[in-house]
Amino acid sequence: MSTFRAIDDKALIALINSACTRIVFIAPGLHEPVAQALGDRFSEVENLHITVVIDPSEEVCRLGYGDSTGLKLINEYATNQGFWLKAQLGLRVGVLLADEQTLIWSPTPRSVEAPPSADSSGDDLFTNEAALMPNGLLLGANPGEQLANAVAAEGTQIVPSNAEIGKNAVTPQQVEECLVSLVKNPPIPIDLQRITRVFSTKLQFVELKVKRAKLSSTQLTIPNQQLNADVKGELQGLLNSKLRAFGDLRMEEVLVPAFMDGEPVFDEQQQHRQTRVSEASLERLRNDLERRYIYNISGFGRLIAKDDKKEFEKLIEAYDIQLQSHSKAIREHLDEQSQRIIDEAVQLIIERTQRSSPDSKLNPDTLKKQLTDGLARAKEEAPEVSLVFKDVTYEQTKSDEFHQKVVKALPSNKRAQLGTLYENYDAAKSAVPKTTGTSPLATK
Repeated sequence: MSTFRAIDDKALIALINSACTRIVFIAPGLHEPVAQALGDRFSEVENLHITVVIDPSEEVCRLGYGDSTGLKLINEYATNQGFWLKAQLGLRVGVLLADEQTLIWSPTPRSVEAPPSADSSGDDLFTNEAALMPNGLLLGANPGEQLANAVAAEGTQIVPSNAEIGKNAVTPQQVEECLVSLVKNPPIPIDLQRITRVFSTKLQFVELKVKRAKLSSTQLTIPNQQLNADVKGELQGLLNSKLRAFGDLRMEEVLVPAFMDGEPVFDEQQQHRQTRVSEASLERLRNDLERRYIYNISGFGRLIAKDDKKEFEKLIEAYDIQLQSHSKAIREHLDEQSQRIIDEAVQLIIERTQRSSPDSKLNPDTLKKQLTDGLARAKEEAPEVSLVFKDVTYEQTKSDEFHQKVVKALPSNKRAQLGTLYENYDAAKSAVPKTTGTSPLATK
């Protein structure tokens, strides 16, 4: 049996499944496959003694020592079986006892690096040779002697070539190559992974963009020689005129799917109810959503509270559905009214031209074709909604200007609801962080 092992989920599951009388699982967290394997054994508690100790804090999932699915799953299994999960905050070591076998390993923070692969080809993982990248120890009845033999420690009868690890000496060439590589490509002064780990924020920047939602303000371009025949000289080639042909559509109401708090509304036959909206009412809806959820931080952008993000996304999705439905209905209405709109526009242009230049020869057919082409382009341009979120940077939280503007922008009830908005540390977050200053927004 090899002592040093590469431990991944597959290795843990193999050992869990091999246990007959006792399982003790101690780790920061667990991923879904391991949670499933442990949960499957909970039904055997009458004949199998099971103990599970984990760290149930969010940092475990953020770092990748476990995932939310695994935490939820193991909790559901424990609740259904009346099983007691034990908690230990800050736990960062892994221990698994399966009958007389003891496995000790270093759990991998998967947000930083991928776990090693146990590369097992059989049901009994621990009969295979040790992997090349060990992060765990499988110990028997005499761990001291076992470990000494595994590394061919001084005083043992094991020759270095028979050791599990450390068979070769570190050479001066290896050291030199490492140092030269670090000089050529030095480590960055800030550990981005650590900053990600120790810095958390309750705010995010948000960019909400809505394009082509105002068909009523769309203008048709009319060449100068058609509308301003009285303009002469070089100025004639520089002017174009705009015609607002859809102004009446701003208040035009059409039927669109109905929503309540972002959820579709159905009738007794489970058909999606409809409601009447106009371009103006949809614009008011969007403005209302922005006022309720978005806070303008001048010079920096617009912020949204993370705990409002899902609700805001749901409401914007409902708004987008209504906007697209409204656009489609209005364009169908335009198809019915386009000839009337074009005829009225042509008549208006001809009358104006005749007043300004009685001798001008305006071609109604040419003008009608130009307006028809412009109207077709306007109808093809459907509205577009884009929603992008960006994290507040570490540097921004260090800015007094940013800090003061955030305090000013957030209403008092929102500040009270959110509590401490962000935290930053010089190193990893301690179990009991010390608060400095009197700011209601940050602890350092």
